[in-house]
Amino acid sequence: MPLFDRILIVDWSGAGQPVTGKNSLWACLARREGDGHVIEWNENFSTRHAFMQRLDAVVGAAVSEGKRLLCGFDFAFGYPAGTAERLTGEPNWRALWRKIADEIEDAPDNRNNRFDLASRWNATHFAGEPRFWGRPHQHAYADLSDKKPPAPLAAPLVFRRSEQFAKGAKSVWQLSYNGSVGSQTLLGIARLSRFLDESGYGEHIAVWPFETGFATAFKKSVVFAEIYPSLFTLASRDEVKDQAQVRTVAEAFARFDADGRLATLLGRPPMLADEEVATSIAEEGWVLGIGHRELATELAA
Repeated sequence: MPLFDRILIVDWSGAGQPVTGKNSLWACLARREGDGHVIEWNENFSTRHAFMQRLDAVVGAAVSEGKRLLCGFDFAFGYPAGTAERLTGEPNWRALWRKIADEIEDAPDNRNNRFDLASRWNATHFAGEPRFWGRPHQHAYADLSDKKPPAPLAAPLVFRRSEQFAKGAKSVWQLSYNGSVGSQTLLGIARLSRFLDESGYGEHIAVWPFETGFATAFKKSVVFAEIYPSLFTLASRDEVKDQAQVRTVAEAFARFDADGRLATLLGRPPMLADEEVATSIAEEGWVLGIGHRELATELAA
């Protein structure tokens, strides 16, 4: 039996102003129908605020209708081990999420303080050994360089364990330039953390794998997970790449759910030692689909 009735895939954006089209926020909702699935919608959102209103509606509908929903977000759910304790005093993902949510300012028009915050955290939490880097060339920040700092010799390191298995993955510390994910991560975590605390749906949502472990069954009806759309090969169509990505991932996960393979992707990555599993669940998180080599070819097909 499939794990989910609906699958929402989100290509997040770290934009600082309203924007549509290429490199903006796209989301696609697939719905199970009989033995297959249909695409309910595939839409472009000019701001994170506008999307969060839609997320509220999608989660609310799933909860009220008794449907099971998987929401996949294209930004990191965690930072390298040691980050949470450095910033909050606790080696715990939720403490870090709330810390980020408390200090990130993200207005309805996408204006935000991510570069100022990264500069301040470099000074206060990583003095003499900055982690965050990358900024707009037209702006200067006291403790945020446009150059990559030397690789740290102690935790937190540059990459999480999961990123070592994702070809081309960027570090969460990089906030700007091609392929960077740092801005999306700060802004995405802040938005989801507030949603969990303020939407009224938090009791129905489990964040994978932090609250579920590497599970193949879920007590809560809504599951949030980190995804990496670059795992998938896109069909050649006349459409925006981000639009194609969210549809491709939604369709692939729907097919995998129908034949039972999605449960394998949600399970424990076979190459992880017990200590690495514990670190992933406590703090770093994991990327849905990474580490299951037997499915890698099919993901990219």
